[in-house]
Amino acid sequence: MTDSSASKASTQMTCSEVIERIYEFLDGELTPQVEEQIRAHLVVCKRCYPEFEHERVFLRFLEKRAQIEKAPPSLRKRIFQALLDEETARHDT
Repeated sequence: MTDSSASKASTQMTCSEVIERIYEFLDGELTPQVEEQIRAHLVVCKRCYPEFEHERVFLRFLEKRAQIEKAPPSLRKRIFQALLDEETARHDT
């Protein structure tokens, strides 16, 4: 084994290591080196890639469903006015 292949073998991740860090990977929270190790593993692993793809699609679905919708301007104005009225009433008593 050459130095290059020995170094590469020592940095390969196992399936359990990849699956354990899959959410960090999907959220972009890992170092570039660890991300590359996971990418390299996913390219060749028939067990981990489907699980990764399932989690990726699921997270994207959740992100789309969790989009915050703003209240209509008229409702926001009424709520703000009610809060101001309440605050004013507290200070007047």
